[in-house]
Amino acid sequence: MRQEVRQHRRLLFVTLSLLLYCVAMLTGCPGPSKQVRNANNEPDFQKPIITKQSSYKYKQLLTSFLLDVGDVISIKVYGEPNLRGTFQIYPNCEIQFPLIKKVDVCGRTPGQIRTDIATRLHEKYFQARPSVSVKVQQYNSKKVHVLGQVSRSGRFSFNPGMTVVQAIAMAGGFTNQAAPADTRLVRSVGGKQRVYRINLDGLGTKRIPDIYLRPGDVIIVKKSWL
Repeated sequence: MRQEVRQHRRLLFVTLSLLLYCVAMLTGCPGPSKQVRNANNEPDFQKPIITKQSSYKYKQLLTSFLLDVGDVISIKVYGEPNLRGTFQIYPNCEIQFPLIKKVDVCGRTPGQIRTDIATRLHEKYFQARPSVSVKVQQYNSKKVHVLGQVSRSGRFSFNPGMTVVQAIAMAGGFTNQAAPADTRLVRSVGGKQRVYRINLDGLGTKRIPDIYLRPGDVIIVKKSWL
């Protein structure tokens, strides 16, 4: 009899433990994500917050690092003072590097160019694979525009990882007539222009979500009519 009671208690304890675990898992796991849209049926960038951990950022960065005409890069092979230089990318989309001559650069990342140069040098001239560095000096092909009620509207150089807040700061911040809560982000998506509403109200006094930019983005700060 006592053994049956003990078994019953043990079974009850296990059942309750499993029940509590299931409840914790259910309450801790988010449900299906929904894209929040504003009154114009456009995605609202305020929800969900785009954080630094979001895969969205890395997808943005993947295209942001692609080089194009006008960009300036520096290349050097460590231990080889004659194999280095600074190169501007011209419309033919190639540079002339010592020994290997023509190197295609447009539409490629610095990492891809580094691998290409190291591989070709190793195949033809070096017994061991050389260590190559490729750094971007200027992203002239990539610009963002900040217009409207900012101190210095205009075109600014884009850097991978650049956010809306950083672009506003580069433009000198809002004017006294700005309506930060009614800021617009204009972006080309799939060949079509889309307009997103961004609420930047309270910028400087509270944390604003990181919204990562793409080359060619246009930020428009509306005028307040109050």
